[in-house]
This record gives sequence, C-alpha cells and structure tokens, in this order.
Amino acid sequence: MSEKRKTGTAGDRISVIEINTLWFGIDILKSREVIPLPRITPVPNTPEFVLGVFNLRGDIFTLLDISTILDMKAKQIQNSDMVILLDNNNTSLGILADRILGVRFIDNTRLKPSRGVVSQKMAEFVAGVLTEKNSEIYLLDIDRLFASAALRADNY
Repeated sequence: MSEKRKTGTAGDRISVIEINTLWFGIDILKSREVIPLPRITPVPNTPEFVLGVFNLRGDIFTLLDISTILDMKAKQIQNSDMVILLDNNNTSLGILADRILGVRFIDNTRLKPSRGVVSQKMAEFVAGVLTEKNSEIYLLDIDRLFASAALRADNY
C-alpha cells in the first residue's frame, strides 16, 4: 500500500471474499477479475499452498490457497469455489476463495490495526481490520503478499 492509502482516504473500494469462513478485503485496483474454479494442473515439488496452474484465454496463471500463508487450515477445494486474479507490479496470480461477497466502499479512517486481532503470521499480510454488520473484514496487503518470502520461487 502506498503511504497515501495507509493514512486513510475515504471512498476506497475493496472486493470482499470469504476464505474458510473469514472475510477478506482486496483493493479493487489489485483485482483483475473473478472467475469460476478452472481446471487446475498440479505442479510437482511446490509448497502445499501452490495448487497448480491454469490456462485462461491462453495465459498461464499460478493458483494459490493463501489459507496456510495466513495461518489458517488448508482450504478444501470445491466446485463452487471462485478464483480472484490479482495483479501487482506486472505479476499476476490467482487465489482461491469460497465465495465473493461483493464490492464495498470503505472509509480507511475506520480501519483498526490487525496486531492483536489476528495471529502474528496473518498480521504480516493484513493491513487493517474493518468491522461491518457484526463481521470483521481483514484488509489484505497484496503488496506484502506478493513480496513475501513464501512466494519466492527460490524457496521451493
């Protein structure tokens, strides 16, 4: 996130997704598109969170289950799952979600720090927490996720 966005500008839009019963927000500018679960080709000798690769209109994308990166149990793949294609600094990949809850406008001034609310491992990738209608939305920091050591190819 840029410094300007961290300080809180009203009116940012996020895509809200559900993974293992938790709600996560993704900056809509980092979301390329949402697609139904495609046919996945497994890739040997990769970490468990790398589900494989898939072909979308002639482009090959890696599909991740970020549950374990976020310190949650691995997600069980179901035919009803959705894939969110993310773009960051000329790199694209897909993440698996149980469902898409929609797009929301948020007021960044209402974001609470994630430290102490989520596990230390999850806090590395959560920029803040927003409470909405008795539910918590954990705002994912896609820049940190893409830059994480877990996603570096030289680690596997």
